[in-house]
Amino acid sequence: MLLLVAAAWAAFPEDVSITQMDEFNGASTYLPDTTQAGSDYVVTGYQELVKELGVSIANKPMAPGESLGINGFYVGVANTFAFVRTGTTDGVHPTGWDLASEEEDPQTYLFIPWIQVRKGLPASLEVGANAGWIGRTSTGVLGVYGRWSVVEGYRRIPDVALQVGYAGYIGNDELELGVLDMSATVGYSLPFGVTQGINQAVFSPYVSVGVNQIHAAPRADLSKTDLEGRVTEVSSVKTDLDTYVAGFAPFQIGGGFRLTNGDFSSTIAATYSPDLIATVSVGFGFVY
Repeated sequence: MLLLVAAAWAAFPEDVSITQMDEFNGASTYLPDTTQAGSDYVVTGYQELVKELGVSIANKPMAPGESLGINGFYVGVANTFAFVRTGTTDGVHPTGWDLASEEEDPQTYLFIPWIQVRKGLPASLEVGANAGWIGRTSTGVLGVYGRWSVVEGYRRIPDVALQVGYAGYIGNDELELGVLDMSATVGYSLPFGVTQGINQAVFSPYVSVGVNQIHAAPRADLSKTDLEGRVTEVSSVKTDLDTYVAGFAPFQIGGGFRLTNGDFSSTIAATYSPDLIATVSVGFGFVY
């Protein structure tokens, strides 16, 4: 992870550019005979791009069902790999990632190194925050969340935690993007040790289900391009008929495990949003 963070490029070849979507391979992407927005591959590509980017930056299930406790504190680092879709989906038209890439040849994955902190509160509550950089770009992510372990500490039933959070995409002058996440996590902690009769470590597997509500809007001035009226604000909020687009509240399943030995903790987690993308996250930190 440190090697990934240290790999600094003079330019940022993977920056997402909305205005770049006006042309591809030297030709305009405007289709004058398009009669329905669904048949416009730029509209489709833009919407798929922001959905996949939203899922990529959303707060990840990096903790089991139990809380840290009233005096608990966690600080650590993590790295998320999000496997986005590039190339052509129909053999002809490029995806949104291809259209929004200055070099028109984006990577097939994003990597996002994070710094993470969590603090335990009374009544099995927690608050947490993440700060991440999207590799090979000038952009990043800031996320906050709250968790409540409604059931924890029982030997015969699993721990259950509920989480609500928000993650925002920062540093891009052409795109505004935010994700509200809501999830439930079920897990169980199993103490074990190499010395008979002494439990030196804790293994905590867990599964998670939830939804990511995504909102996105172009910030660039598109009035002098053929993108105006095609690349627009989109949202998962059904009450706003001007921006609501179906599919911007994708369901997500996930899971992983945490291994704690003394104060040191390591976590591996994965998520999958059907018909969208999968992510894998690896984290290391200290619990105090």
